[in-house]
Formats: sequence, structure tokens, C-alpha cells
Amino acid sequence: MRTHKQLVTHQSILQVLPESGCPFCRFLKEFQTARLQNHPKQEISHLCNFHTWGLAAVQDAPAAAHVFLKLLEETPSFSNGSSGCDICREILAEEDLRIREFVSCLAREEVSHWLRTKAVLCLPHGLKLRRQVSGVLISQIDTIIGSYRRQLAEELLQLSKEPEADRTGWGSLGRTAEFLVAQRGLRG
Repeated sequence: MRTHKQLVTHQSILQVLPESGCPFCRFLKEFQTARLQNHPKQEISHLCNFHTWGLAAVQDAPAAAHVFLKLLEETPSFSNGSSGCDICREILAEEDLRIREFVSCLAREEVSHWLRTKAVLCLPHGLKLRRQVSGVLISQIDTIIGSYRRQLAEELLQLSKEPEADRTGWGSLGRTAEFLVAQRGLRG
């Protein structure tokens, strides 16, 4: 497999607000790639299906071989979910940290401007964020989610009506999948 390099590393959720899509998904996808590329070999003892394949895809071959050798030597636990996966646990911890960071920055002008003008949230991160705020902000998050849901529904309706040979907008399928369940690999 070929390795892939992640070039940008953000340190704060605020740094990804100007980019398109759900900022939590974008930040966590970058975090996930960085963890797969740079995870200390000795710390990995359990991986889910997605992160096993991800490690094979993004880690340099000798480092991935070292991890896989370690995993081959251990007794398999064969869990059905990602709860035992080391990378999944790290992503969940980082997700909680970034949601708390975002909530602590709600009074900042760039955050309130983003919420008023450009906000896009996937459903899972919108619901998690919604549980951390109160009153007016819950209503604002509901409006953001509802608006994006309507936009996606319009795109999907248009896509469903186009003859197959003329179809454009296949990206709306990916955006809808992200809206419903977050970006691929971020949720077990």
C-alpha cells in the first residue's frame, strides 16, 4: 500500500472554522490521520477494522509492519465494535476536548460570526454540541442543522430527478453521509 502524508496540523478547532463542512469532522479527520501516521508503535494493542486498514494505508511500511507483528503475536479479542480500538478511544477523547474548547470560545467574535454566517455541523457533532450549550445557542444549533438538512434534501431531490447520463452533484451523497453519521472512520 502507498503511504499518504497529511500536510496541515491544526492545534485548535477555531483554525478550521473558515474551511467547508463540519469543523469537528475536519479537525478529527486530520487528528485521526496524524495519529495513524505518528502513533508510537509500542502503544497500539487493539485496532478496529477501519483503523487497521488505515494504519496500512498511511503509516510507513516498517512502522506498520512492527505494529502488525505485535498484533499478530497477541491473542485476538475479536470485538464487534470499535470500543477496544486504541485510535477510536483517542478520537473520542479529542472530540470531547474540541467540543469543550468550542463551547469555551462561544463569546469570541470569530465564533459568533461563524455561527451566524457560515456554520455547518454534521448531525452527530451538532447533537453533542447542543448538549453542551443552553437556550439561544440550542436554538441556533437547531437552525444550523435544519438549514443544512434542507439544503441537502434539495440537492438529493435534484440528483434523484436527473437522468443517469446527466447526473452531476454526486458530492451531495458524500455530504449527506457526513451529515448523518460524521466523516468516515470517526464513529464506530
